[in-house]
Amino acid sequence: GAQALKSNGQPFTPDSIGSALAGRMVGEHLRSMGVATSGPPPFSAADRSRFLQALDQAVVKARKAAP
Repeated sequence: GAQALKSNGQPFTPDSIGSALAGRMVGEHLRSMGVATSGPPPFSAADRSRFLQALDQAVVKARKAAP
């Protein structure tokens, strides 16, 4: 019943988490070979707002589901 959010507030799903982990592993492998990678885009004020809103929604949902 755990929930995980990306830094921009988008939720990870059972389907998307595998893709995200695979992408991290590919990036790590490329960096270990000396390839320069660009990394994620800068964290914006809009990303922060979306994350905080999604976090609040997740907390409310979890509290409602708690016994």
